[in-house]
Amino acid sequence: MIRTFVGGELVTLPGTIAEIRAGLTEEERARFEEEISGAPLAELPRVAARWALPPAARRADDEVFERLSRGDYTGIVDERGGPVPS
Repeated sequence: MIRTFVGGELVTLPGTIAEIRAGLTEEERARFEEEISGAPLAELPRVAARWALPPAARRADDEVFERLSRGDYTGIVDERGGPVPS
């Protein structure tokens, strides 16, 4: 059993590829299959872990990564807890 916090709540994540597939919509499943089948072996745990997250958590992660790729580091802190300059 894999558990993590999402939005401050403890959630249980799927523990197998089959469980991940079962929790996806048809559209998501197609994207998952494409991503998981094209991932290098070393990246499989990361890819599976991302898709195991609830949809809202995946969307929130995508929004953060998009913001970071634009150079917006608002709310991001360094190892000392200080703000990271944009």
